[in-house]
Amino acid sequence: MKQLTSKELHLLTEAWLEWTRSAPNDSQLRSRERLLLVFLLIRHGALRLGEALQINDLKDFDYPTCTIRIGGSRGREVQVPEKAMEAISALVNSPRMLRLRGTITHMDQGYVRKRFYAIAAMCGLDPASVGPQIVRQSRASELLQANIPLNIVQKFLGQRSPVQAAGFISFSDDDARRIVHNHLRQEALRRSSARNAFTGTVSRLQVDAVTAFVELTTLQDMQVHSLITVESVQRLDLHEGQLLNATVKAPFIMVSPQCAQPRGSNTFSGRISSINKGAVESSVVIDVTENITLCSIMSTEELEEYGFDKGSQVTVSFSPFAVVLGLPEEWENRGQPGQLAQGHQ
Repeated sequence: MKQLTSKELHLLTEAWLEWTRSAPNDSQLRSRERLLLVFLLIRHGALRLGEALQINDLKDFDYPTCTIRIGGSRGREVQVPEKAMEAISALVNSPRMLRLRGTITHMDQGYVRKRFYAIAAMCGLDPASVGPQIVRQSRASELLQANIPLNIVQKFLGQRSPVQAAGFISFSDDDARRIVHNHLRQEALRRSSARNAFTGTVSRLQVDAVTAFVELTTLQDMQVHSLITVESVQRLDLHEGQLLNATVKAPFIMVSPQCAQPRGSNTFSGRISSINKGAVESSVVIDVTENITLCSIMSTEELEEYGFDKGSQVTVSFSPFAVVLGLPEEWENRGQPGQLAQGHQ
């Protein structure tokens, strides 16, 4: 069954946004924003087209929890990414929608389908392969690639059984290989208690003339930021939604007394689980989450000055330039993260 790749989904989303922004007047803008809202519901919530067109925007959106309530005999709730819910909220609460509140998405199915096909053609995709159902299936595939269990994806889709969901979703050989590599990598991390290692998907990518900013959202919903060269972006073929691995070398990780609310790139709270004190330098291991452990090398003098001990609550931080990025299969094959895309190279 046809599905879109992460790159195609990103291209399609950008085409929808550009088409909406290019509306010649307020009336056209309101019409295009209504259609964009339907697209976002299907793109990020995997709603059926009929479900999206029956949404009551006055009561079916829970913005604080990023939840969409879907009615009917198979009533369910689905969660969408925070940024997607922010975009949905901006559309729903626009002054242009004031007279349509409660019925913003209530449009003719045939009309909406034609617009899906037209936007696909605008960005060079096969219109026949980019209807609402294909976008919904592609979102389901994304969730499975992010290691969401099949029975959870089944509930997300509103399918009656995991068997239905499994038959609804297919993977290319490349997708299947990537999922297996990531699963094996996660197993290796758990077995070896690997430190300073992250696995996640690219949630934001900003490319400038020389460097690129990459935000990686981990399986534990942590955001790790990296600054790498444009050449590395091209070599890794980076795009939003892509699965990546990242590491940071211990000397680049700074440890300081706990802040009330850690802020800034790559700044997290944690608890010291062990200390190996040397005459000049010491290693400090910090548990940040259940599955993420960071190790820092710091001077023994600084360690004693702070009064750190096992169990101390601390703040850990590292520069985006210190984050090394790589594809899962590269880590399996090379084993040396220093050979991959590092910010200061």
